[in-house]
Amino acid sequence: MKLYFIRKIKFIVLTNIIFLACAGFLSAQSDSDNYIENISLHVATETVLPSSFLGAQPNIIHDSSHSLSPFFEKLMILRSIKDVEKPVVRIVHIGDSHVRSHEFTPALNLRLTETFGNAATNFIDGYKSSGIVEENGLHGIVCHCVGINGATSKNFLDEKNIKEIKKLQPDLIIISLGTNESLGRYDSLYHYNMMEKLFWALITECPDAQILYTTPPGAFKTTYSRARKRKYRKIISVDENKNTKYAASTIMQFAADHNSACWDLFNVVGGDEYACKNWKDGNYYKYDNLHFLFDGYSLQGYLLYEALITDYNQYVLDKCE
Repeated sequence: MKLYFIRKIKFIVLTNIIFLACAGFLSAQSDSDNYIENISLHVATETVLPSSFLGAQPNIIHDSSHSLSPFFEKLMILRSIKDVEKPVVRIVHIGDSHVRSHEFTPALNLRLTETFGNAATNFIDGYKSSGIVEENGLHGIVCHCVGINGATSKNFLDEKNIKEIKKLQPDLIIISLGTNESLGRYDSLYHYNMMEKLFWALITECPDAQILYTTPPGAFKTTYSRARKRKYRKIISVDENKNTKYAASTIMQFAADHNSACWDLFNVVGGDEYACKNWKDGNYYKYDNLHFLFDGYSLQGYLLYEALITDYNQYVLDKCE
């Protein structure tokens, strides 16, 4: 009888040891799986701002209310190795001639589709293309751009433009305006009011979309002599457009007031003191010192991607803790 109890106790002890060992293995395996999953969700980034740019500020998105979290959640699902049902994430980039160039948005789109997958059959190919792409039925990123030369917020209040944006079913609307508002005499109150009207028009028609504002990159103002025919005008002076800093400040303030995200490109590339100088010294401007060459717009697209991914990685880190 005594031998029986001894054997029983040994059996129980051995069983517990095996159970604990198995539990430890499964826990370790689970931790390993979670680690692999977390690594797959994270995106490696590199600094793309030229080291020659003076006065540069951190390339971040200002979003104290975490308004972009729903957008980042969709990106995270695209990266996940577990989720079978993956979405199509649609981005609509609206703006003035900087967007209409069809060079800024494609640079952003290139990096995004490399990272999260391409859900478009075609791509935006130069100025003559429409800026609208077709979906291929796969999961990934679809990035449209709707640019209007000379546009301000007021131009996009046209019902036709709002309906076009709604039709594209955006998850994220990027608004890149402010350069034309800052030309001539700048009125911050008028600028703010027009942004307000556009904001509510977009929210009403696209209630599920997040909004990301960008500030203008910086530009020069050219003063011409008076002449009856344009070809006879002479350049009197070329000066930095100091109104850009006021337009950028208005955009930043508006975004904060409306719990929206803002990427302050103007200050990222040097601000009031250096932005225009950095662009000009790097030979990024076209002849008019207002619009940019391909390299200039591409750099802006890559910088926006970097800022988005920095925020996305922080979202993943917070979610996985």
